[in-house]
Amino acid sequence: MKKNMTETIVERNKLDIALELTQLHLKQYEPSHPDQLSRIYAKYYALVEVLDGSSYDDLIDLLPDDLKSDLQ
Repeated sequence: MKKNMTETIVERNKLDIALELTQLHLKQYEPSHPDQLSRIYAKYYALVEVLDGSSYDDLIDLLPDDLKSDLQ
């Protein structure tokens, strides 16, 4: 019996990405105070907003030269 399987594409929004970055941050660094959590999340959300508004060329310019050459 063959099952009909469809691939589901999950689109992550800015809030999801900021949350994932915050979780990665917390795996590496333990906050000394609970108030830091909201600041850490806010910084990653702001980063996602800036990157979302940036052009491909602007983002490529941020990479080291050796990585740029791999992309071209």
